[in-house]
Amino acid sequence: MRTTGAGHDGAEDVSECELCADNGVGAARERGAQDDSDGAGGPAGFLVAGGFVLDCLISTSELPVWGDDLRADAMRTVPGGKALNQAITFARLGGRVAAVGSVGRDPVGEAIRSVLIADGVDVSAMAVHQGAPTPVCVVHSRPDGEKAVVWRVPDELAPTASTIHEAARGLGGRVGATVVTFEFPAATAELVAAAAAVGRWVVVHPAPALPPAGAAGAAVAGDRTALLGRVPWDLVDVLVPNEAEARALLVGHPGAAGPARLLADALADHLGVPIVCVTLGARGCVLRSNGQSSPHRASARIVVDTTAASDAFTAVFTAQLVAGWSPLDAVHAAQRAAVRTVGRPGGYEALPTHAELLHLTDPAGHTDPTGPGGANPSSSAVARIPVARLAGSETAPVRAGRPVRSARSVASRAPV
Repeated sequence: MRTTGAGHDGAEDVSECELCADNGVGAARERGAQDDSDGAGGPAGFLVAGGFVLDCLISTSELPVWGDDLRADAMRTVPGGKALNQAITFARLGGRVAAVGSVGRDPVGEAIRSVLIADGVDVSAMAVHQGAPTPVCVVHSRPDGEKAVVWRVPDELAPTASTIHEAARGLGGRVGATVVTFEFPAATAELVAAAAAVGRWVVVHPAPALPPAGAAGAAVAGDRTALLGRVPWDLVDVLVPNEAEARALLVGHPGAAGPARLLADALADHLGVPIVCVTLGARGCVLRSNGQSSPHRASARIVVDTTAASDAFTAVFTAQLVAGWSPLDAVHAAQRAAVRTVGRPGGYEALPTHAELLHLTDPAGHTDPTGPGGANPSSSAVARIPVARLAGSETAPVRAGRPVRSARSVASRAPV
């Protein structure tokens, strides 16, 4: 399974966001960002549908080749996977979270469930299979933070629409957002449709990237074009790919070979998804919202490991959208979480803690360095609510049977 990210504790080692600007966001917020908490005064509910695995983390200066006998600098195993990392991040933000996936009936599966339970994640809808072992993902990481991943999640462990509905019932039927990953490409269409039926926001984190025809693993993934064509993209509210995943989604589209800064525009135009954020590693990300795009750059002075950064980014970005933040402000908070993650080694244990997330998502503690005096004048007059403090809700308008988020009206063109 492929993930990205890790973090660092010391503020002296992290520069959270460079050259940030919020042009036009203040006026957009005055039009009303809505609070998507559960309507009963409690925190927002989140579902995460994907693979839950054991990460085997190997630190080495080089990858082995066939016939090698390579001694690693360090090796260890920890519960992991994109879905696990995102579920834990949501829980640490203060949300009610249910895991939608499966594990094997073995000690590894039990360890994964225990880690989720310890962080407050509901595992009542997580199936335990007798015949399929819990998957293992092997992550090779270099000292500079780059990594290579070997993974396989059996199709027998794929979540289904029924498990999404079961998990939603476990949260009282009140779901702010569902995140769907791409470990089970053949099930993506079914999962997206189910996610749209149970919650307000549908977020697709299309990782790992679907392999092209003829590549290793392509037979498992099936025909990429056909699979992508079956996904009901009109039900997807947010798409968060990295560069490779974005290009894989654009198979057959001229934008697939275009510059990275145009990938968010190409995806939004091609698939019709209202909010697209393409993460670009050390180069930051590009956000497309309300028909306009803008690059954002966040940098960490120390990059130790990138194994869970994209997971932290996606969870925080989603949570802040649900909390009523504009897409631009949600990106800034997500970047801070990812930067914190890449300074620490490992997978889920590198994710920001509850206390760190309260700080990283507190608008009072983070201002835009490009505004006058380091402040962001366009947002300073507007109160923004971290997801951990959600209470109450407003009714979202409905379009064609689906709620419409006011965040879609936010125009964001701001170099960061």
